Amino acid sequence: MQDDPAFIATENAPLIRPHDDPECAYPPMPEAMATFTAPALHALSLDDTGGGRAVLQAVIERLGSTPGVVDLTHCDPAGRRFVDEVLGEGEVIVRIAAPRDRLAIRESVFAGVWRVQHEIDGQLRRDDLETGPVPAAVYEWAERLTADGPPQRPLAFPEGLMNAPALLTELFDHSANCPADRPHVINLSLLPLTPEDSNFLIDTLGLAGLSILSRGYGDCRVSLTRLPHVWWVQYFNSPGHLILNTLEITRLPAVVKAAQEDLEDSRERIGEALAQLG
Repeated sequence: MQDDPAFIATENAPLIRPHDDPECAYPPMPEAMATFTAPALHALSLDDTGGGRAVLQAVIERLGSTPGVVDLTHCDPAGRRFVDEVLGEGEVIVRIAAPRDRLAIRESVFAGVWRVQHEIDGQLRRDDLETGPVPAAVYEWAERLTADGPPQRPLAFPEGLMNAPALLTELFDHSANCPADRPHVINLSLLPLTPEDSNFLIDTLGLAGLSILSRGYGDCRVSLTRLPHVWWVQYFNSPGHLILNTLEITRLPAVVKAAQEDLEDSRERIGEALAQLG
């Protein structure tokens, strides 16, 4: 599988055919997943934490109330190291690329706690911790990146297409009328698609510059197309083979978001981590 999170795969995983029943073919199953590991802080002293302890206390408060932002730009180096050690790196990575802007967003090992770094012209302008199901910048940039120059409905189609014209009609119609609470999902894995279909869909929809990688049992790769509210959502097994290929019309696919119970669990776990310091 490609390392680029915005890569759109078109080849499904080869089926497994058991020796005792070769007619019963099935996709390969997941083999492993990332799991939570609590930070080991028993070797640290209070002097090692700098201002980091106050930062994490602020994160705990925000996890227990309205989602919010904790600015790290004024945190001392010891505090930053402490925060990095406690929070670690979680399963979800978001990359946003615009002509002058680059945003790198990564969920910590505590679901719903996000590190958001925003560069403009190569200079770091914001370095925040944000709590909530997903950082507000993801919604903001999804709107901004698709506001100018969305693709037009094709008026002519090349030879070799089977289902692409009908799929594009469905996508354009739902993109123009996208309710916030009812995502529309097209499962491409269940449809007969020719190589020409796949290539024409990819070329017509394009990519807007916002990609998301969610790790677990394999990878889930989410890429915003240039057509507003339309996302490629592709699931890969642990060997890196495509096992589910979908297009979702929604403000943001649900697979990216942390659930409310995850936020509550993260609040408790960060408190337990700080309690190790006494």
